[in-house]
Amino acid sequence: MVSLLALFISPSCSKKSSSSTPSCQIVTVTDQQGTTTTTYNITYDNSGRISTEQYVNNGVTTNQVFTYIGNTEIMSTSNGTTDTQDSITLNSDGLIVSDYYSNSSGGSSVTTYTYSGTEVQKAILTSGANPPQTTTYTWSNGDVVSSTGSPNITYSYNTKATEIGDYWQVIQLINYGASFIKTAHQLAGYQYNSTVENINYTYDNTGKITAVTGTSGSDVENITYQYTCN
Repeated sequence: MVSLLALFISPSCSKKSSSSTPSCQIVTVTDQQGTTTTTYNITYDNSGRISTEQYVNNGVTTNQVFTYIGNTEIMSTSNGTTDTQDSITLNSDGLIVSDYYSNSSGGSSVTTYTYSGTEVQKAILTSGANPPQTTTYTWSNGDVVSSTGSPNITYSYNTKATEIGDYWQVIQLINYGASFIKTAHQLAGYQYNSTVENINYTYDNTGKITAVTGTSGSDVENITYQYTCN
């Protein structure tokens, strides 16, 4: 099973805005898959944007630092061996319109996104002399229901409204700190080729998501959260 947090590349950090509901942010994500556990520690700036992220995988510590200049988010990543940088341009809805990636070895790529309103329609990845790779997205009822590219994927949803800690939100937070996919409902599963992944959520007594479980056959991945609220 491909790790839930590694399957896609993207961004988003959302907060509930209600005078009677605390505003919460995820500060720790613990991802357990088999005998491997990865813990992500996240901090935020005074504007509520992701500021730093640190995680350890196979004994290697990776540090990410996020800086913001106007509508550009710069994500600098270092693991002691390789340094990379993503220069991400956001539109007025806070969605990614381009991501220019470069690494310390001289490699680079750019991904551009096009939208209909706030629904992403197409992503085009251009890297060196390779032919551009295009992924197209189909939407229904405010949710992305399929993506056509490599691989082709179909998605299903439960009836609960999207919120902090659900699949699309956390995967984009971990990978980018920003997003290009924002759905109306919480992802319940997806399928690519013959692989079927079912996703279930655990909620606390206030309705916050405290855990996400991905199950594919006999493989189980558990992702748990810690929040800070004010």
